[in-house]
Amino acid sequence: MAPDETSRPRTASNVAEYFGRLAGTYGDGAYYGNRRKAVIEAIAPEIADAREMLDVGCGNGAYLTKFVEAAGIRTVTGVDLTFEMLISARGRAGAKCRLIRADVARLPFKDAAFDFIFASHVLQFVADVERVVAEFVRCIQAGGVLIATGQRDDSVRQMLSVIAGPERWREYREVIFRRAARREADARPKDRYQQAFAKAGLRVEERAAPFTVTWADIDEWIRIRWMPLVPADERERAESMIGELAKMGVAQVLTQHEPLIIGRRAG
Repeated sequence: MAPDETSRPRTASNVAEYFGRLAGTYGDGAYYGNRRKAVIEAIAPEIADAREMLDVGCGNGAYLTKFVEAAGIRTVTGVDLTFEMLISARGRAGAKCRLIRADVARLPFKDAAFDFIFASHVLQFVADVERVVAEFVRCIQAGGVLIATGQRDDSVRQMLSVIAGPERWREYREVIFRRAARREADARPKDRYQQAFAKAGLRVEERAAPFTVTWADIDEWIRIRWMPLVPADERERAESMIGELAKMGVAQVLTQHEPLIIGRRAG
């Protein structure tokens, strides 16, 4: 079996390669759509106040399509490291925003260029969170805001691990959810992100964006998010395992929460 994807060093080239394979579909489906809608609703006051906005780690533009429709925003800029993601973002968002390929640790903008910076599921892919957050803050105007998600998609995998049981879950992790054992610093990412925000001089608050999903939504999420990363010689086995999960899956609607960390720069 191939080495776990996240056991590789978190270099810029490795992250770009990883997401390049997901450019066409990342963020699609009901699971991501419901989560995105909940986040947009949760941060609606900040969006309403924004004028110069940066979506850092914008991916294929799933959030950009929402930001460019906001009434008060004058300019929307999207930054991503992956060329394939930016091509997809251009197709989704059209000419309404500026797209730039750049490393989030070295943003090509002058100081205080934006009053709102948004980072959805970005910080877990950087090696030095404090350095990256400080770089974001450099680009925020006085009185501006930085909003980032607080953790990975772990709650769904935790639920699936309970359904499958510990022994069977190890097989699912090896074949479908290809993750290495975490570093100790990753065990509580939300705490680590909050500390980085505070160290950068931001006033920190938390907010949750609740959303609901069905088992069909989770099945779709597995196929969109994880199946493209499964090696060809493991696909048949992975399909069988997804079918097995579906038989064990629960029928009721499930509530998930997307945690948001909000940092405000003093005016």
